[in-house]
Amino acid sequence: MTTLETIALDDRRSRLLDLLRGAACAMVLVYHLNSWVPVGLGQAAMELFFVLSGYLIAKSLAKSLERNGGAGVKEFAVRRVRRLMPAMVGFVVGAVFLNLWMLDVDLGQLTWASVSSVLGWYNFYWLRVEPTVIGFGGIWSLSLEEQFYVTALLIVLVVRRFSANPVVWLGVLAVLLLGWGLGWRIAAYTGLYQPPWVPYISYLPLLRFWGFGLGVGVALLDRIRPARESKSSIGVVAKTLVTVAIMIWLIDSVAYYDANTFMLQWLLVPVGGACLIRWAPGIDRLISQIISGSQRWPAWLRRGFLNGFGFCRAFGIASYSIYLWHCLVLAGFRHEDMFGTTEMWWLMAGLSVLTGMLSWKYIELRFYSFGAVKR
Repeated sequence: MTTLETIALDDRRSRLLDLLRGAACAMVLVYHLNSWVPVGLGQAAMELFFVLSGYLIAKSLAKSLERNGGAGVKEFAVRRVRRLMPAMVGFVVGAVFLNLWMLDVDLGQLTWASVSSVLGWYNFYWLRVEPTVIGFGGIWSLSLEEQFYVTALLIVLVVRRFSANPVVWLGVLAVLLLGWGLGWRIAAYTGLYQPPWVPYISYLPLLRFWGFGLGVGVALLDRIRPARESKSSIGVVAKTLVTVAIMIWLIDSVAYYDANTFMLQWLLVPVGGACLIRWAPGIDRLISQIISGSQRWPAWLRRGFLNGFGFCRAFGIASYSIYLWHCLVLAGFRHEDMFGTTEMWWLMAGLSVLTGMLSWKYIELRFYSFGAVKR
């Protein structure tokens, strides 16, 4: 049995969540490597990443605190550092070499960009001064994620002084994140808050905490009313397809970024992602039924299906490293004016996946054990 077949058959993790991660990462690659795709594709991918992060981090933090009490905060923090920092350091080393090789680089900017990337405040550095160094452009979203981790920890530490019940502090965290994100979106939509320029809307946590809050809300709902596996495969397929179709329509309807799109389309896209996460048990059950039924297929067809599905899951599991390294691949090709043709697209996509997979295998897996993400 091949490695990809083993990954496909592994039922310790939620198959849907791995596929959603991979889909979001693929959306980013397609958006960054093309000029003909809908302008909202990349932003929608970020919203899906944020919802997934909010959900998984909330569950992970709750598990750590229930198991070890106050000491669970340290356990959670160490786990996050081991999960994120090795691959990020590897990316920064690659970015430094890329800049020294291709540019007459400003060492001060390169130093600040590298340090702010590792510490999780590159988005604020980028807004203060747009750096001339290359390869760091996509790190703003990862900085937002780290800012969410810190925010979540601080809120939970404060609320736990009054109640150790996970439902209470998850509820407070969800309400604060949703209220904060929605409030700023409404303010931008009505003109009460006027960003000085459009990308400013994207790069700050003001409007983006809405997605994280939705993810925390789904984790809270799982605590209050655990999701049940639907017995009707037709119902699972129908509601999944309808949700995905609506999300695709919302993505395609965005012609440009402004406060209106961030209030409307990007308010609803992460809602669709939250619904899919909530329905994960039923979708995972359906996928398991398909894999089980594939035993009756011809050997060559079953092998091809399992390898293809295993690659999609592996792509999702390695999406963090793939996202990091596609930034460097894209920057290098753009700097050398090797951008825009179909051949270059496939070459950039292939190099992004290859370097990301190598980072995942030889850096991420050496420092972090990718445990089960079960419902």
